Amino acid sequence: MKQLSVPIFQRFTVPWLLLTMFGCEINRENEPDRTVQALRPVYASYEEVRTIQTLGPQPLKNPGKIYIKGRYLFINEPGKGVHIVDNSDPAHPQKISFVSVPANVDMAIKENVLYVDNGVDLVALNITDSRKVTVLKRIKDAYPYPSYPQQRGVQFECANPDKGVVVRWETATLTNPKCYR
Repeated sequence: MKQLSVPIFQRFTVPWLLLTMFGCEINRENEPDRTVQALRPVYASYEEVRTIQTLGPQPLKNPGKIYIKGRYLFINEPGKGVHIVDNSDPAHPQKISFVSVPANVDMAIKENVLYVDNGVDLVALNITDSRKVTVLKRIKDAYPYPSYPQQRGVQFECANPDKGVVVRWETATLTNPKCYR
């Protein structure tokens, strides 16, 4: 029986690679602070976010989705709420009201119910009277806590639920942001 002879450098190649790749710990404690442009969460209290009210017409600043129900247009203003517009005469649409829904991003309509996200909650609103929209039901904590911004490839300050609900993200100069997406 013939014994195979393997050169010594081939026997130790894999262990040597593993040792050099994973055998070192990076110590970042002694590195200088890094100041960078990153995103920082802006918080509101849960009580503030859960306050929904019908207001008079507001100017459209950053319109989002649009739903049509009968003669009405429901225009989402991300982070703010929903504009209700009477579109009986498309040449002269009339702003009727604005439903303030803090931290709102999305909406849907079925029959006379407007469904909106309200931070971490799902809320059903009665839209029978477009000047006096009322809350029918709230399902608390229906959505996960918004712990990161929608953008990808960004550094950001980690969100902290103890500070309230994240209602938006703003660009800021941060030192050593810990989170990345």
